[in-house]
Amino acid sequence: MLIRIFRPLIFFVLFLTVLGGCTVSSVYTNIPKSEIIETGQAVNVRALGAKGDGKTDDTAAFLAAIVQAQNEDGVVLVPKGQYKISRPLELNEISLIGSGFRAWPADVDVLPSIRPIHRDNPAIILGKGGAIRGIDITYKWEKEPENGPPAVLIKGVGAVVRNVRIRFAWDGISTDGEHNVGRLNIENVLIVSIRNIGVYVAGSWDVPRLNNVEVWNTRNLRYGYLPGVGFMLGKNDLIRMTDCFVHGMNYGFLFEEEFNENKIKGGTWGVMNGCSTDFCTIGLLVHGRHTLSISGGSFWSHDECLLVDGEKARIRMNGSELKSNGAPVVRVKSCDNIVINGCNLFRPMKRNDYPAMILNGGKVVIGSNHIEAHGPGVIVEPGVRSVAITGNVIETIEGQPAIIDHSEAKSVVVIKSNVITTKPKEPVKKIIK
Repeated sequence: MLIRIFRPLIFFVLFLTVLGGCTVSSVYTNIPKSEIIETGQAVNVRALGAKGDGKTDDTAAFLAAIVQAQNEDGVVLVPKGQYKISRPLELNEISLIGSGFRAWPADVDVLPSIRPIHRDNPAIILGKGGAIRGIDITYKWEKEPENGPPAVLIKGVGAVVRNVRIRFAWDGISTDGEHNVGRLNIENVLIVSIRNIGVYVAGSWDVPRLNNVEVWNTRNLRYGYLPGVGFMLGKNDLIRMTDCFVHGMNYGFLFEEEFNENKIKGGTWGVMNGCSTDFCTIGLLVHGRHTLSISGGSFWSHDECLLVDGEKARIRMNGSELKSNGAPVVRVKSCDNIVINGCNLFRPMKRNDYPAMILNGGKVVIGSNHIEAHGPGVIVEPGVRSVAITGNVIETIEGQPAIIDHSEAKSVVVIKSNVITTKPKEPVKKIIK
């Protein structure tokens, strides 16, 4: 009988004994259990003297936390607050983690915030295996800058930037153009009111990845921020860009072979899936020997949505929407080969009679697209080696031709099975005085 009465009590005591043997260290205070499992040994910057009050220089506490975390094979934990720093925080095989379980919206400050007060170096440098997550980096300028460092500089392989917001920086995230930053992983990043370049990946090997990265110019400029660039890419080995977006920059996505200050040179090989631009001057500029597969997405621009100028450029675009107000939607100055298939191409602004497409060189396939323009549909210029324009629906305004062929005799041109329609001109409205 006594055994039956005391059995529940015995089990309860045993439970408390086991739980007591698994007491969580104080460094995990206010961290959800899922975070404890993921972060392992965490070094809290507050425990080493950081105030996070937006007034105190907390650099020393951060540097001490980085050293301790490296010695203990742990991570640096940053609770919510505003932390002024006066020199770069360099992370090698170590992570700086804020509120990784919080959101990163543009208009609500829910992440712990790094506030750099130095202007000669990056806020954070990521070496081999360095990572930041759940962090905001916000700059405050006394006057409008004419130059500056990137908020995050990457110079090692395997670096990770995840769930991060960057505001008002000169450059957002940049690689150093000297070291291989292969397997770079940039994910869920919001970059707001950038002055120069949002994301700059000068050179990487081994499939770097950019996913859900947004670059916004919110400075209310009419035709894009000059010379702002959303994403600038150099030599990259099968870079994968998914659901990336640019608003209000001069160039949305800019691909270049060479940058004067960089040791790494060459073209990008990669894919873009679901990437988009809006309110940019030029959506995509491909300059040099780049090989790109572009799928889906929407590119609305003031000038060209796709501008290609590289004799060895190879572009495949499928299922995208491209709309330009004041220039041809697609302009091919030179290329090796370009295939545009299953896309919507619109050149709708009534006061401009630019064509939807101008082809000046290379080998081009235009098939199964819907093309609308207030000017001509497609113009084939001398210099094109070969072109096939087949199976498209082309709609122009009455009096504007669907296809103009200025190709040379040595060019191979196939134009067939296109559906040609016209819209009537709108009557001129009389002004009644």
